[in-house]
Amino acid sequence: MTGTNTGEGRGGTAALPPHGDRLRGRVALVAGGGGGPDPGFLGTGAAIALLLAAQGAVVGVLDLAAERAEWTCALIGRQGGRGVPLVADVTDEAEVERAADALVTAAGRLDVLVNNTGITGDAADAPDLRQWDRVVGVNLRGTMVTSRAALPHLRASGGGSIVNISSAAAVRAFGSGAYGASKAGVIALTADLAYSWGRFGVRVNCLVPGHLHTPIGDRGGEEGRELRRKANLLQTEGSAWDVAWAALFLACAESGWITAAALPVDAGATAATVLGMLPLL
Repeated sequence: MTGTNTGEGRGGTAALPPHGDRLRGRVALVAGGGGGPDPGFLGTGAAIALLLAAQGAVVGVLDLAAERAEWTCALIGRQGGRGVPLVADVTDEAEVERAADALVTAAGRLDVLVNNTGITGDAADAPDLRQWDRVVGVNLRGTMVTSRAALPHLRASGGGSIVNISSAAAVRAFGSGAYGASKAGVIALTADLAYSWGRFGVRVNCLVPGHLHTPIGDRGGEEGRELRRKANLLQTEGSAWDVAWAALFLACAESGWITAAALPVDAGATAATVLGMLPLL
């Protein structure tokens, strides 16, 4: 998936995540999990895939580009885990269903789906409608298509967890038109799927990341990076690993009685008013 959300480790480190057993024996599919070429500047999808694998899961890495999926899987292999590269356009039902089936054939089951796919678009004041359709198609329709493809496999495993990735652009205006609207739709879809699929033992939750220092968010040079660091209540820089750790929590048994939640991962940025943030900037 082109334009997937991306990021890097806390403090700029490329260190791989610690090993554990919170997902031992489980299988996860991370849509938008491809990465590269710099292991020191990971995207959120790649970081999520790496962390789930480090915590014992077999991870299917789904991306539009085979080389990006294979890059993340190679990094998973370097840390002693198992990654399965998968290729599909998330707007294409048949392609996504084949990818999900291939993962289950390779790994035997499916327990976790992370919908990390996301692309950006034009400013809201003059959007190109073809680009609008593409952004909404990938970000919102893609989340639904991938969730539908995963559902029968999650049910066959006795239930499971779907973790959708939205954005602070869903709840605060950034002049991002189609992107903000599509990510707001992801929050609404999360609640609806949680309502519809809870009876199958499937939990559906959503993360709402804020200003991360990521390849997709790396704009404005060092000045922009410093401004993003200041634009939250903790005055620290958000990274891909912040999103990955939150995704792990929602994926594993520790969050077993949590569903339909939209969890901000933004150091409190969206909790404050514009006037309240001015003294920090």
